[in-house]
Amino acid sequence: MRAVQRLLLPAALTLFAAPRGAAEPVKLLRPDQYRSRIVAAKKGRILLVNFWATWCVPCREEMPKLAAAARAFSSKDLAVVLVATDTPKTSREVPTFLSETKVPFVCWQVRSADPQLFIDAVDRSWDGTLPYTLVYDRKGDVAVRLAGAQTEASITDAIRIAIGATR
Repeated sequence: MRAVQRLLLPAALTLFAAPRGAAEPVKLLRPDQYRSRIVAAKKGRILLVNFWATWCVPCREEMPKLAAAARAFSSKDLAVVLVATDTPKTSREVPTFLSETKVPFVCWQVRSADPQLFIDAVDRSWDGTLPYTLVYDRKGDVAVRLAGAQTEASITDAIRIAIGATR
């Protein structure tokens, strides 16, 4: 019986961790983990990190534009990561939104009692505006900062700038 429980428990946790259709569960991210888990983990590729929240209408409207812009580039060259900045009260909506809109990107959820600690860990020049997008070059340096809602063209241009910054 215990062997069956050991096999079934991880499967059951996976079922409840993310709604059907989600690629993987949303993972929690502390401020001190941002550089190592997001930026360093993707070094060697262009990295686009989009900070958003379910309550932010421009963020929600921008998601299809992010997906369309990313499709123009090889997944070998470009990694896209989402970081949800929802509060604990609204964080339950994150997996639902991602599943319903079929967002194809890995998503992390900010876990910080003080949002400013997270903002400072990411980018001291960021004023907390959402959506906020950072595009890193292959070396892991910020190549482009995009504050506020973007168009597919502006996102594509930012990715191209980051590609050019490392050639």
